[in-house]
Amino acid sequence: MSAGPDVLRRELVSVDPATLASVGRVPVTPPEELAEAIAEARMAQEAFARRPLEVRARLLERVAHALADDADAIARTIVSESGKPLAEAYAHELVVAADSCRWLAENLVGVLREERLRFPQLVLRQKRGWIRYEPLGVVAVVTPWNFPLALPLRHAAAAVATGNAAIVKPSELTPLSGAWVEELFRRAGAPPGLVRVVQGDGSLGEALVRHRGTHAVMFTGSSEVGRLVAQAAAARLCPAVLELGGKDAMLVLDDADLDRAVDGALWGAFTNCGQACAGIERIAVPSGLHDTFVERLAAAARTLRIGRGTDPDVELGPLVSEAQRARFEELLADAVENGATVATGGGRPSTELAGWFHEPTVLVGEPRTSRARTEELFGPAVLVVQLDNDVEMMRWANDSPFGLGASIWTRSPRRARALAERLETGSVWVNDHAYSFGASQAPWGGRRASGLGRTGSRHGLYALSHSKLVGSDRGQLTPGWWFPYGDHAVDGLRGLVGALYAEGATARIRAVAEHRRGLAHLARKVLR
Repeated sequence: MSAGPDVLRRELVSVDPATLASVGRVPVTPPEELAEAIAEARMAQEAFARRPLEVRARLLERVAHALADDADAIARTIVSESGKPLAEAYAHELVVAADSCRWLAENLVGVLREERLRFPQLVLRQKRGWIRYEPLGVVAVVTPWNFPLALPLRHAAAAVATGNAAIVKPSELTPLSGAWVEELFRRAGAPPGLVRVVQGDGSLGEALVRHRGTHAVMFTGSSEVGRLVAQAAAARLCPAVLELGGKDAMLVLDDADLDRAVDGALWGAFTNCGQACAGIERIAVPSGLHDTFVERLAAAARTLRIGRGTDPDVELGPLVSEAQRARFEELLADAVENGATVATGGGRPSTELAGWFHEPTVLVGEPRTSRARTEELFGPAVLVVQLDNDVEMMRWANDSPFGLGASIWTRSPRRARALAERLETGSVWVNDHAYSFGASQAPWGGRRASGLGRTGSRHGLYALSHSKLVGSDRGQLTPGWWFPYGDHAVDGLRGLVGALYAEGATARIRAVAEHRRGLAHLARKVLR
């Protein structure tokens, strides 16, 4: 479903995007082995699902410990394959993944344990009920290269927390990072086959999504491929959680702390070299602050240290591939041709490294005819526009095919709350951006072309569970709606509607009086 690196006959070659040197090779999973992995996962899952919830919690706690034990090796792998700075590998990958495992371990019992359901309705008072949250089976997890550990490990951990097995297909650009997911579960003592990583290009991901042995799909990637995944899952009525593209807006109000807003925009636009679905790609600033904001953001962007992520001082690494850089440069050129102006950047930096680097770029203006208005840039660039009131900013932010996140920068909680309620996104942050990606108690997901469903929080766990009602009746009373029917039954049921739901005591008493014979018939029927 996506293009990738050289896929040799039997192996994937991983390339460092900063140096273009080979990082390593992993075997490609052949189609027959995929079927075997799914079958093995199902067997492991069926046994695992019968274990107490506390067993799942302890396993996930051990996964977090295993990650911490080998944190440096994992971080080096991530940096070498993705090119991101070392600080981001720790902050956005290891901390996020470990915290997800910890949150699931501490909360899954409370979220997933059997829940008592009461029946306060008069005609159901004799009933008792429980809601059970049961596993779906085998979850297909397909993830991209921009967060090559955090995303697959979070999704696999959520699958295990809900009693499912997980088959993970990481990006063909970052196979070594993805391989750590299975290894960490192995070290934690997971049952063999419960969490498996399969390696290959988009065709393997498609085979996994279409395989009838999988019972749910978790996909993170582009909106275009997400639509194909949704169609493939829908063809067999398979539930799917889709975390897709984003084009997040930043709204700088006229009372904002300008220092904080500039610093936040710098990080939000250029973290991970702009290759983040919740990265800031569009900024609205009022006229009184616009020129100063642009000047300061451009000046700050020029100070970002570009280089290989293994250097702890580096703040901006390369784009992940030549194809990704070429597409990004096409979008920038199109924006400029349609009227945007370059405040800083716009080209390739001078560096001794052979990798796919690009300067951090600040554009002024968002031409309505440019591709950059409706397509993800997914690179180190941000567009700044001038808008002068909260309503204009809200309408501009919502005028997008995407709806993942947005941030509001203001000193006024009242204005922030009023704007947040009208922004059509999955998340809204005030005076910060996208931090809840690292908070597993918070739901994560978008609207429109940004996806369907939620990961994280209790809502993410429910998305991977069957909610089953188990109802009980001691059999001592006969339901009034059972056969036989007749005039008296109809009269009694009509009286019941008025007696229970009419407005005001007078109307309810009148209903009882008018339909007393039918109600008496129902009472005798129930008590017979």
